[in-house]
Amino acid sequence: MNNPAKKIRVAIVISHPIQHFVHLYKALAKQESIQLKVFFASKIGLNSYFDKDMAVDIKWATDLLGGYEYEFLSEADTIKESGFLNINNPSVISALKNFAPDVVQLHGYAQLTLLRALLWCNFNRIPVLLWSDSSLLFRRPALKQFLKDMTLPVLLNRFSGVLTTGENNAAYYLKYGMKPNDIFRCPFTVDEPRLNEAKVSKLALREQHRANYKIANDEIVLLFVGKLAPWKRPQDLLEAVKIAQERLGTTAKLLAFFAGNGVMKAELEATANTKSIRAVFGGFINVDVLPSIYAMADVLIFPSEKEPYGLSAREAICVGLPLIVSDQIGCIGATDAARPDFNALVYPSLDTDSLANKITALAGKPELFAKMSQASLEVAFDMAECKSVDGFLSAVSSVVRH
Repeated sequence: MNNPAKKIRVAIVISHPIQHFVHLYKALAKQESIQLKVFFASKIGLNSYFDKDMAVDIKWATDLLGGYEYEFLSEADTIKESGFLNINNPSVISALKNFAPDVVQLHGYAQLTLLRALLWCNFNRIPVLLWSDSSLLFRRPALKQFLKDMTLPVLLNRFSGVLTTGENNAAYYLKYGMKPNDIFRCPFTVDEPRLNEAKVSKLALREQHRANYKIANDEIVLLFVGKLAPWKRPQDLLEAVKIAQERLGTTAKLLAFFAGNGVMKAELEATANTKSIRAVFGGFINVDVLPSIYAMADVLIFPSEKEPYGLSAREAICVGLPLIVSDQIGCIGATDAARPDFNALVYPSLDTDSLANKITALAGKPELFAKMSQASLEVAFDMAECKSVDGFLSAVSSVVRH
């Protein structure tokens, strides 16, 4: 009798449990071809913590540790911040030695623990995969850009391959010297069960939450999800709603819904009141309720002036929301979550008049809205969790084989 094929031992090293990634870990843990173990450098995010940008205490309403094998490195309890020098775990070497991985995947490279792991893998000729959501979209300070241009090609040469979230992310790696054959698409995973449930129950959830927030059924809800912080440009949505409403007149009723908190909240509320802009400030909405808010809304607006990816866009399409995004959002691309002129309208960042034009175009044409809503569902299907798993496994098998 033949022995079953040996499983490939895969280690993932990351700063802390992050709600966006655990869905991939759980899916990978079910794969027969690999044995997965995730090593966390700290316990940041596991318990309630104060988010300075969101200005609220946050405890994620999702299971961050269930469904896959993991280990907290021995220094985890003492690490409270995620900066380059803060994430420093000498024990990552012994932890990796004990696990004896065939391949290691690192979440980024800008922390000491990750660099320790990379050098250990290089010394022991263990292939390393890199995951990050970097892109070329927004400008960096000249000195920082110069240093990146000089050092990143050398650093990337130490990796056997990279996992990319989409086209902008892939372009970043190509610029800095990665070969096309060493780039593997691994889209962001999302909480598909919750989002699918919201999609199925969309009409009931829409009615329930609109009643809760006193929103009329005929109002077009333009949803903003994220921190109310300057670089997220929530003020642009308010201004654009005012302009678009004046252009539409009585043709459509617009409402800006802000799912998030932050330092700009009071200022935004004052602007909405002073200028008579119809707006609802829902505050921080946890991940267990957010799918229902997507179901209540009509369009997701993403006005950030810099955004490496834009995960809320990836989530919103699962419930069939069309997207209006600034051109500085990383998930824009013909094969990514925001596909221009298919399920997404793209406008120049900071241009509130152009944003208003996009809102007017979508709100004033029900047939376009319906077409783009269906397109978002098609894009979500095209980016299903199984595609991420396939991309990850392809990367693993490729680098181990070589």
